[in-house]
Amino acid sequence: MDRRTAVKNIVLSLGLVVSGSTILSLFNACTTDKTVVLPEFFKKSDMLGIEGLVDIILPKTSSIGANDLNISLFIDKMCCHVLSKKQQDEIRMGIEKFSKQFEKITNKLPSNGNREDYQQMIATYFDVSEKREKAVFQMLENGSDELAENVKPDYYLYTFLTAVRELGMLGYFTSQVVMEGDIEV
Repeated sequence: MDRRTAVKNIVLSLGLVVSGSTILSLFNACTTDKTVVLPEFFKKSDMLGIEGLVDIILPKTSSIGANDLNISLFIDKMCCHVLSKKQQDEIRMGIEKFSKQFEKITNKLPSNGNREDYQQMIATYFDVSEKREKAVFQMLENGSDELAENVKPDYYLYTFLTAVRELGMLGYFTSQVVMEGDIEV
């Protein structure tokens, strides 16, 4: 089974209960129209970072990529309309930490980063040992209330990164283009 099929099956099995108007609004964000749509939750500069991340997670290959479907706008709308206030606050703190780490690791602002810079960031935080991976997911499962103050920045960073990954895959595999089979996944 290839990676995209496995990811598609995982995302489709998650399911999501949201009001009809919210779903319609979210799917409208996932179009290939070149209409300028301003983000509701993230800053414009943050959106460039999210676009860089989703381009690494679901790149354009022989099939359409996440950025071709405006998945970053889907993520923005999901964060704005679906997440709780606490989750939103954690995501905001996470993107701040991500931006600081991006500058520290690449010596660039996220808005000036290129594909290689984003690959380096993904590798730094996701190409980790099995022991570290278990510790990260245990930390995320415990939530921020259970953590020592010195660990919270990592918690917020991973909360942001995993939200981008999960919401990006959800938006991609539930988009009309992918669901109707107009592309080969």
